[in-house]
Amino acid sequence: MPYASNDGVRVYYEVEGSGPPLFLHIGFLGTLEDWRREDTRYVEALCDAYRLVLFDPRGQGRSDAPHDPSAYTLDNRVGDVLAVLDAEVIDRAHFWGYSMGGWVGFALGASAPDRFLSLVLGGADPYEPDAGPIEDDAWLRLFRQGMPAFVADWERHDPNMPAIMQQRWLALDAQAMAAAREAGLMAPSLEDTLPTIQTPTLIYFGTDDYPDRLPERAAAKMPNATVVVLEGLNHSQAIRRSDLVLPHVEAFLDRVARSAVELADPK
Repeated sequence: MPYASNDGVRVYYEVEGSGPPLFLHIGFLGTLEDWRREDTRYVEALCDAYRLVLFDPRGQGRSDAPHDPSAYTLDNRVGDVLAVLDAEVIDRAHFWGYSMGGWVGFALGASAPDRFLSLVLGGADPYEPDAGPIEDDAWLRLFRQGMPAFVADWERHDPNMPAIMQQRWLALDAQAMAAAREAGLMAPSLEDTLPTIQTPTLIYFGTDDYPDRLPERAAAKMPNATVVVLEGLNHSQAIRRSDLVLPHVEAFLDRVARSAVELADPK
């Protein structure tokens, strides 16, 4: 099984399809299998056109799961993505991140622009978490009780949670999730880096997820960003509703490809 190593932490990844490389980064608690789920089918839709690079973020799926919050800094998460690209000898790739993956994508656009052809950032913003004292965080308390407690609480708010997602969450290491959550609550704002991100970027979000439209505010500060607003969708729906998301993403990636050809051959 393929692993890439970043400072001693191994992250699991898989490669599928052919064409220009497209890195897929799922969000917190997810695994690479979420891009293949029966209710998303992103891999099925994209693998004929792209060489898909899917990975399990550290702490999740088949990747290593440290219990120290310092292992889950944004710098480490950025390093994991670059380690996978290096392991596959990929100089430049398209990047698609959702939720936590989108947050990592903002950082990649600022710190490693030479490695990415485009960025697709869904359900994410680059701002400092609006959180109170860490010990008051409800998710952190639930993780410390164990994954069954967290899943039971989630199902009360999302009764349509797919069964396969429930099974995968129950298999997660609760101590690792607590460490990752703690690190995320202490993450710095990336707002000052937004004007430096020149990479063509598509940002999308559901209005029920972001009634304050923070991702749109971020896009306004980026020189080459396009925004898609998904009316009435919440955070879970904006990953599950691939029928609404994929047309925008595929059209964006096509535009990026055409622009690259035109720049290479202005005739």
